[in-house]
Amino acid sequence: MEITQNERRNVDTFKLAVHRTELANRRTLMAYIKTVIALVASSLALIKLVEDQWLTVVGWGLLPLALICLLVGLDDYARVKKSINEEKRDGGL
Repeated sequence: MEITQNERRNVDTFKLAVHRTELANRRTLMAYIKTVIALVASSLALIKLVEDQWLTVVGWGLLPLALICLLVGLDDYARVKKSINEEKRDGGL
């Protein structure tokens, strides 16, 4: 069975779409990680550099928020990656 030009183009388009989706998923994970880094840096700055007791409490409150953000980002990445892999399998890649 010979593959027609149109079928080949559809396969190439599908491969490129999957690749773009994988890259977008990685970018999203990196955005979560950058947010976590910013939250931890802010937290440490408030804890170590500020004398105000209220801001120290806020600094300590940011640490669990950073952990939650990291866990949400990792979970989102894993769910989307699983979905992409299922789509690749269903699409024949």
